[in-house]
Amino acid sequence: MKRLISVLLIFTLILSIGAACAEAKWDFDLPLSSVSSEYVILVNRDNLLESTDRPANLISVPLRKKTSAAVELDETVAAALETMFADAELVTEYQYRVQNSSGAWETANFSDSDGLKLLLVSGYRSYSSQYTMYYNRLARNNNVDDGYVAPPGASEHQTGMAADVVSVAYNNTHSAMNSSFYQTPEAQWMEEYCAAYGFIIRYPEDKEDITSYAYEPWHLRYVGRDIAGYIKRTGLTLEEFTEGWQAALAKFLADGGDVQAQLLLESTAGPSDIESIVTDKLGEDGDAEISLTLY
Repeated sequence: MKRLISVLLIFTLILSIGAACAEAKWDFDLPLSSVSSEYVILVNRDNLLESTDRPANLISVPLRKKTSAAVELDETVAAALETMFADAELVTEYQYRVQNSSGAWETANFSDSDGLKLLLVSGYRSYSSQYTMYYNRLARNNNVDDGYVAPPGASEHQTGMAADVVSVAYNNTHSAMNSSFYQTPEAQWMEEYCAAYGFIIRYPEDKEDITSYAYEPWHLRYVGRDIAGYIKRTGLTLEEFTEGWQAALAKFLADGGDVQAQLLLESTAGPSDIESIVTDKLGEDGDAEISLTLY
């Protein structure tokens, strides 16, 4: 009887929360609980980190990397990146695009039994390290900020949620990273599939006026799978995405919405952003396998 009463009380609470939120509707394509995640923090030249900011759960990433020194990332981010690296090595055939001498794009085919070989260039970077990098870059560039190195406090690397990733082959033939990395199978595979691991290409092409950074096909930022999928699907930058959900939050609050009530309401609902797809591949039992996707 006590258990029944408890269930009824919880059910009544949910109904009352639903009624309270009915007039103030959360009007955004993703749940409030998703967009309020710690992994959605916006860091740029207008949203600076403090010099003392340091992630609490950094770990050394056990991946193929450019340097012999330890590369650290947020623990959740590191796990997602490890999975992506492992899956890349399973890709033995991949079709991508390259530019010919006249500038036209042509189809190229990657084929290697060893798969795609990703290489971790950098992860977490402290405020002081970013300070040194930024002013060294200015010194080498006639004091001109060319949009490739962020000023101290403006770097996502300080969050532990950003990683620079290239390919082994590209690193072996290029002394510095530039947009030519896009013309590799690894870059285009990452662009196509990184959202499945919770990453976005943070500084996309033709969005420099919004991000204030040059195109970086190697710069991955972890935001979580649901948000990464949304950003990929809509083509937004993190700046545009942030502006959108914060406008929705402002309207929700102005209409009398209760954030804690909305979060509790969402916690009682089942997942709605997972889509199941029946594939052509048959499992060991002879039945078609089901693929789950978040975007």
